[in-house]
Amino acid sequence: MPAPHHPGQPPWPDHGGRPDASGDTAPIRSRPPGATPLSFHTEAPPPPTNPFLSWGLRILGLILVAVVSGLVWWYIHSDSQPAGGADQPTQNPTAGQFEFTPAGEPRRDPSCAEHAYNQVKTFFQQTPCQQLTRALYTTLTRDGRKVYTNVSVVRMPTADDAARLRALADKDNTGNVNDLIREGLVKVPPLKSLSNGGGYQAVQHQQNVIIVESDYDPAVKKGDKKQDEAALDTICEDAIRLGDQIGA
Repeated sequence: MPAPHHPGQPPWPDHGGRPDASGDTAPIRSRPPGATPLSFHTEAPPPPTNPFLSWGLRILGLILVAVVSGLVWWYIHSDSQPAGGADQPTQNPTAGQFEFTPAGEPRRDPSCAEHAYNQVKTFFQQTPCQQLTRALYTTLTRDGRKVYTNVSVVRMPTADDAARLRALADKDNTGNVNDLIREGLVKVPPLKSLSNGGGYQAVQHQQNVIIVESDYDPAVKKGDKKQDEAALDTICEDAIRLGDQIGA
């Protein structure tokens, strides 16, 4: 301890510090004017990561990649489908709006070119079919008039070939396969073919193209042309199911 102060002695110098090793107080050094104050701090540790959130983001990213890849695949494959793609097969080929009576047994031929005409004939010469099945039916309109309906089923090597055939046959003045009356295998004078009646329908079921043509019996009195053709088209549409039967 420092010696006590006695009266009459000058006061002890006040160093304003802490005692040093000798017992005296060491002066506190002051910073020069304008110096940057010292600061002492500890950096905060990084926030802890959530492993579940990290894995969730990874899974979400994989799902998004899969969705985008699927959309790209669908776009590429749907864009490559030929025009007039395949229709769905008839769900119930035995039931329909009209009752059709066969006019003989179905006829099957191993080739098509000699049973077609115009551009469709040329198509078969370049792209042969695998089988041609044709059958003739009779039915009645809703008002009781008799109609002849020819159903042709053309089996092509591939679905793409079938799509091209259907697209060609659907165009006007490109020809078609011969119905049995046009080919002279069934006689219904004075009818020479069913293609002049206006009744027509064609669909593609995978490799098969089903083509239906209808016309009224020659003895039937015809009415308004547009209404008659609309009635025949309805019959042709219903007769598509017959193609699924004979072409199976």
